[in-house]
Order: sequence, then structure tokens, then C-alpha cells
Amino acid sequence: MKAVVALGSNLGDRRAHLAAGLAALRTLGGVVPSPLVMETPDESGRGPAYLNTVAVLVTEEADPRRLLEALLRLELAQGRDRTAGRNAPRTLDLDLITTDGPPGRWTWPAPEDLGALGPELTLELPHPRAFSRPFVLEPWRALSDPGACGGVIPRN
Repeated sequence: MKAVVALGSNLGDRRAHLAAGLAALRTLGGVVPSPLVMETPDESGRGPAYLNTVAVLVTEEADPRRLLEALLRLELAQGRDRTAGRNAPRTLDLDLITTDGPPGRWTWPAPEDLGALGPELTLELPHPRAFSRPFVLEPWRALSDPGACGGVIPRN
């Protein structure tokens, strides 16, 4: 499956966290990172500015739910503190934006190792807020391959 993953960091050495996030994504498959990294204010107004980028991931995983679980585990391994609450500053944020599979919305029981996120996980593809976020769209557009993620390149 091809997937677009947004990466962000607003704690500590943000560039190092993004680099570690890209390296972690490579454990899941081939990665084509965007050449564009953007600095953007924290949407909540509670934390420092983010560095954001996107990458296309080509993975053997065919189930977007399992892919989301893998992304959540990578965040935790990179020091993401999930006890700090929603929209809290973070070392690494990995958002599954879209895949070359069908769109949809899924809810399923959280695996035991991800239980800190709540009893259930949810996923909506494409990501419901991605197309209104320049920090996702601009790095995505900077990927010059029009075939990235099934030919889905945002237009505006």
C-alpha cells in the first residue's frame, strides 16, 4: 500500500525528531520524504512552533488500521507522551493522511500496548482536516512525483 504520512515535532530538537521519524518509517517500508519542511505555530496556542513535513510510505501492510497502529507505536518509541492530553506538545506526531486504498472510517478495540490511547482506536481516510492544513498540503505538493499515493496530489 502507498500512504501519505504527515510528520510534526514541536519539542526539543525538532529536526532530529523529524529525522528519527523518517528513519522509523523506513522500518515499515520504502519512504519518499518531501523536500519541504515548514515551521508553523502550534494550533492550540499552548506550545512552541512545529516543524512539519510529509512522506510517502510504500509498505507491505495492506490494512490501514494496522498501519495506524504501527505509526502510533513509532511515536511512542520516539518519546511521544500520550498522557499529556490531546493537542499537547510532542516530540513526534505521525498522522496517516491517505492511502491508495478506499476511503472510509473505522473504529476497533485498541491493542493492549496502545491502551493508553483509550479503549478504541478510530481512523478516517482521507484525514478529515488534512486538506485545510497548509503544513500538510505544501510539503505534499513539493513531492514532484504525481504518482505519489495513487496519483492523489492535493490541489488546494
